[in-house]
Amino acid sequence: MTEKEILIFEMIDEGFSLNEMANFLRLSARQVHQKIQKLISDGYFITPTYYDDGNIRYNFKENGQKHTLNLSINDSHKFKALVISDIHVGNSLENIGYLYKVYDYARDNDIHIILNCGDLIDGNFTRGEQLIGDVNEQINKVIKCYPYDKYILNFICYGNHDYSAYENGRDIAMALNQRRHDLISGGYGFSLINVLRDQFVLCHPLGDGNYKKIPNKLILEGHHHKSMFRIERNNYRLSIPPLSDLCFGDVDSPGMVEMRLSFCSGFIHMGYFKLIDLKHSLKVYNEMSIEFFLKHKNLDEKNLVLK
Repeated sequence: MTEKEILIFEMIDEGFSLNEMANFLRLSARQVHQKIQKLISDGYFITPTYYDDGNIRYNFKENGQKHTLNLSINDSHKFKALVISDIHVGNSLENIGYLYKVYDYARDNDIHIILNCGDLIDGNFTRGEQLIGDVNEQINKVIKCYPYDKYILNFICYGNHDYSAYENGRDIAMALNQRRHDLISGGYGFSLINVLRDQFVLCHPLGDGNYKKIPNKLILEGHHHKSMFRIERNNYRLSIPPLSDLCFGDVDSPGMVEMRLSFCSGFIHMGYFKLIDLKHSLKVYNEMSIEFFLKHKNLDEKNLVLK
C-alpha cells in the first residue's frame, strides 16, 4: 500500500469527505476516487454514503447491493433534487446543451442531487438515426461531456438502451464508476433510494422478466419520453420528460422535474413537483403538490431482482 493510500485509509476512518481528502492530498476528487476504487478492487471493504450537499463519505463495510443507494440529508424535514431522463447520447436528437442548463439551474437554486432515470446512451438500437453507432464511443462521450461540479452528485438508474450495451458485453455502470465519482450507479432497471426512515424509487423498464413489480412507493420513471402522473397499485408514479429532442406523446419539448419532498418523523409526507421546459427559457409548464398515503415499508432489492 502506498503512502497516499495509507493516508486515505486514515482519513476515511476519521470521517473525511471525498472533497476534504482531495484538498488535503492536493489531488482532484476524481483522482482520490480512483485510488479508493483500486483499494476496493484489491479486496478492501469500503462503502460510500452520499449527502444532499454533494459530499461523499465512506465507511469500512461490505456492500453487496447494486440497486440501493443511501442518501443522508442535512435537514430532517425536507429534501430537494432535479430529476432527468433519456439523454440518449449517440442519437441524432441528443442535446448535451440541455444538461448544462440542468447544472446551471441546480447551482442557481442550491440543488446538489440530480436523479437520472436512465438511457444515458442510445445503445445498440435506436428510434430514429444514430450519429454515434459504436457503444464504446457513446460511453466515452458521456464520460467526457457530462458536466461536472464538485458539489453535484448524480444517482443513475440505467435503462433499456443502456442495458442493450450490457447485454453485448459493455457495462456503462462499471465504465462510469471507474472514471467519474459523481455519476453514481443505482443499477439497471430500478434504484432504491434510502433517505431518513423512508425510500423512493427510480425506475426505467428493461423489458419483461427483469424484476418484480414495485409496490406502494413514490416512483420516478424514465422511458416514456413524456410527462404524466398516475396512481396505480398504491404507487405514486411520475413519468419524467426526456432530456433530448426525442419527445413523444403530448410533450413537444425536453424538460426536467424539480422535486421537493417534506418528511414527518422521517417518512415522506408531501411532494412538490415542478415540470420545467428546457427548450424555451426554463418555462414552467406544470406544478403539483401531492400528499402521500404510503405504508412506508422499505423494500429489499434481493426480493425484487428476478435475474
